[in-house]
Amino acid sequence: MAETEPIFRNVVDSNSAAVRQALIRRIQEKLQTKLIVYTASPQHPVPGIMIHDVPLFEDLLRSVAGSPRGCLMLNSPGGDANAAEKLLMMCRQRFTEEFDVIVPDYAKSAATMIALGSDKIMMGYLAELGPIDPQLQTSPIPGGEVIPARSFIDGLDMIRKKVKDDQDPVQMYLPMLSQIRPEVLAICQRAIDDARAFAEKWLKQRMLRNDPKQAEIVAEMLSTGAAYKSHGKVIDWNEAKNVLKLNIERIPETSQLWNNVWELYCRSMHQLQQSPMAAKLFESESLSLALNIQVQLVQAPRQGPPPAPPGGRPSGAPRTQMSSKLS
Repeated sequence: MAETEPIFRNVVDSNSAAVRQALIRRIQEKLQTKLIVYTASPQHPVPGIMIHDVPLFEDLLRSVAGSPRGCLMLNSPGGDANAAEKLLMMCRQRFTEEFDVIVPDYAKSAATMIALGSDKIMMGYLAELGPIDPQLQTSPIPGGEVIPARSFIDGLDMIRKKVKDDQDPVQMYLPMLSQIRPEVLAICQRAIDDARAFAEKWLKQRMLRNDPKQAEIVAEMLSTGAAYKSHGKVIDWNEAKNVLKLNIERIPETSQLWNNVWELYCRSMHQLQQSPMAAKLFESESLSLALNIQVQLVQAPRQGPPPAPPGGRPSGAPRTQMSSKLS
């Protein structure tokens, strides 16, 4: 009788790096490609893609060096778009023949940008991508308020429309206009333009290289905030495949591949929950690394913070300590 694998295992028992690495090898056998895994912790205050990921990501890629085909299992809420492009470029340099992305749960914002630079995105029935319209953080505190860059521009356009079309007296909007900083508007527009250019460039090079017009449409839809009003909008496999026309492969929820992917994801999440300082895991069949980030908030003086020294951090901003360790 052929040996069969259980549909699911208790992720609390024997949740070691060796168990997760065994799951990675099983997924590799099914896909016939090398698999690397990047999992961000939803509980950590600083889970985003950042430039500090690069050294650990390079160690991860070195552990599968020599394979022309690779796959990244990616679960992340997003982060720094420039850091995301660097991680994507590293993958494309290493995996010269084919580079795919598996999304077990969510790959939002800058993580979606990485997925757009792949050859194929593999998604389960509950997996989601998201818009890539830039967000501006208005507070230095991790997890603080973020506002869509588009909203700053839309706010000014709304006032302009009220004055021009509705004949509202401009004086009633002067207090609001006095708070609008031209340099912030310029930053917002550049960020939107950069996100659109990123998506268009990589889609034309890889996934939609045979349909450049569709690449432009997708880049516009995902980056400007016009088609998708909410940055948290769920873009499931059906929307990604049939509306955006991306190269999407749906992983059947009854398949053994999905069982292995979901178990690996759950075990990774459990590992992160057991290590409060761990912001994310980087794993392959032979390597398990965690990026540990300790956040310390510094109370600003009541009379107002002193000027920050050149190149220094303003008082009241979070301090972080970062390290990596073998899981």
